[in-house]
Amino acid sequence: MSKREIGMRLKKFTILYIEDEETTQKLITEILEASCKQVFVASDGVEGLALYKQQKPDLVLSDIAMPNMDGLEMSEAIKKIDPEQPIALFTAFSQSSYIKRAAEIGIATYILKPLDEEQFFNSLNYMAMELELTQEQSKTKSL
Repeated sequence: MSKREIGMRLKKFTILYIEDEETTQKLITEILEASCKQVFVASDGVEGLALYKQQKPDLVLSDIAMPNMDGLEMSEAIKKIDPEQPIALFTAFSQSSYIKRAAEIGIATYILKPLDEEQFFNSLNYMAMELELTQEQSKTKSL
């Protein structure tokens, strides 16, 4: 699937992006704003969780290592609110303990740092496809 096709799919969805590193945050925010319906941005897990509760975004993309509340803690809190919430973690970590905990929480996918644009868009596309499938199943059940 091309980046353009993925962008068209993402235009239907809102996304919450949480990143504490300012340069990375600006770069990814620009990419997301060009691709998504609406982007909400937070600088740490505490701010991200509050924004999640307020905005109820379709997709969540978060860094793991952040001050105040890390991405795993925030993801766990979000999953308690909505177990079906699609979440991707943006990380430079490859330690098995992070991966194991993320799997237990129900993280949809990882996006590795440094950014590989193809992997980034493929991960977002995967989450968007999963969300579309969930929405379609909900419609079918309500008929």
